[in-house]
Amino acid sequence: MNSTIRTFLGLALLAAPFATGCARTAPFDQMDQAQITVMRLTTPPPVAQPSPVTGQPGFPGLPIPPELQAGATAVLQGAQAAGIPIPPGLIPGQPGPVQTAPTQPPPPMFNGLAIVASVPLSNEDMKNDLLDVFGKEDSFQDAPPSQCPTAPGMGISMVRPGQPNVDLLVSFSCSKAFGVGFPWPYKKDTLTTESTQKLGQIHQALFGVPVAPGS
Repeated sequence: MNSTIRTFLGLALLAAPFATGCARTAPFDQMDQAQITVMRLTTPPPVAQPSPVTGQPGFPGLPIPPELQAGATAVLQGAQAAGIPIPPGLIPGQPGPVQTAPTQPPPPMFNGLAIVASVPLSNEDMKNDLLDVFGKEDSFQDAPPSQCPTAPGMGISMVRPGQPNVDLLVSFSCSKAFGVGFPWPYKKDTLTTESTQKLGQIHQALFGVPVAPGS
């Protein structure tokens, strides 16, 4: 074995541990070509109940002077007594037509939370930073088990053709991450300070606003 081959093999053996250490954990090791969408999330608003709006009696668009109101009412009541159909709301004292006030359409949802804004992640450097956070176990730290009292403020969806989605929820106020629809690969889910800051920077870059308090 000549010196060139020995040198090459030595470098390969030296580099192997570093290459292994840089590999991401599944399923994030398969997401380089995935379509990734990042979302700002909030607690969904309560369902708005339609409020009835009662129309005012009288001829629509035609005000009746008070001095003529009694005569007009008598005429309408006589017509009604004679079996002539009278539109609702024309005779004072009788309920007018009930109209439904317009309601806002419900917001788009992501795993039970309302989407405030969503942005496809197209920047490769930012995409790699995101995958590195979730693909490395050292992005997370041990912490006592606890329930996070606030709703997650960031959602992430990774989509590949013909494969199940990989969805993530991030709570900045609790520094926690949750996987949806796939087994969480780590025994811990509390983000380190550095990982939380990195995700906050991605949030700021994509949406142009800092992470909202309590999200």
